[in-house]
Amino acid sequence: MGGKWFLPSASLVLLTLAAIGVTVLPRATPKKTKPEEPVSPASPVGDINLSGKIRAQHVIGVSPMIEGTVGALFVEVGQEVFEGQLLARLNNEGLDSGQQAAKRELEQTQSRVNSLESEVIAARLEASRARADASRARGEFDRLERAHRRQQMLFNEGATPKLAYEKSSREFQQAQSEFGTLEKLAANAEAHVAEVIRNLDAEKRTLREKTEGLETETVKAGSAELLSPTQGMVVARKGEVGRTVGPDNADFFQIATQLSLLDVHRERGRPGMRYIHLGHAAGIGVSELGAIGVLRADK
Repeated sequence: MGGKWFLPSASLVLLTLAAIGVTVLPRATPKKTKPEEPVSPASPVGDINLSGKIRAQHVIGVSPMIEGTVGALFVEVGQEVFEGQLLARLNNEGLDSGQQAAKRELEQTQSRVNSLESEVIAARLEASRARADASRARGEFDRLERAHRRQQMLFNEGATPKLAYEKSSREFQQAQSEFGTLEKLAANAEAHVAEVIRNLDAEKRTLREKTEGLETETVKAGSAELLSPTQGMVVARKGEVGRTVGPDNADFFQIATQLSLLDVHRERGRPGMRYIHLGHAAGIGVSELGAIGVLRADK
């Protein structure tokens, strides 16, 4: 027999597996338009006492998303849970190793990025110094070039001694050589900065990829954590630490929701069931609470 009834307190779901007594009460005899059928001699006189089980009407099965070994269980049968609460954690060697490998790769890439960032700073400082030296050499070169041209003009006109002209020529050539050398060093330093920046940009792209890879592996590893999909109460759990479970274990956890809606279940074919008919009033008695309500049989 199944009878649907309402409990004012959700905590009574703890009595899910508790045996109850169902007493069928006498009914008032309505007026009949046709003769009554004779009562079977086997019909009992007085109340009919039956036992049954209280169960929630709405139960959700929770199964693991992946296959793994149960590493830890965090809730017990009869415990209330909230949505998102951790129920169990599975161990999966493949997921664990994948996450650790992704983490190592990310750390190595991050280390290279940090090193290149430091190298960029040093290279820029060196390029700045080299450019400053080249700029000073360029200024000195320009000054000596003007002086050399003047001495050359005066020498050609016979207005300056040869020694003065030769000295001016040597100083000009020395400044020209020094400027050329420093300009090349500055250009090389700036090219090195550009190269390091390109390498840094490439490593940063790799770092983003490794970060996304780790996030993906973390999500996969997160699937090894079994979370409650709803608020309710754990009414069954089929799994122990060390046991291998997977997505096919649909009843790994069973969570009852809408805890105020319960059913009384009684197996058919038991003695006394043939005297129960649709519409009979029945008193409900729970051993821990006493009589708490009345239901009418619906099946």
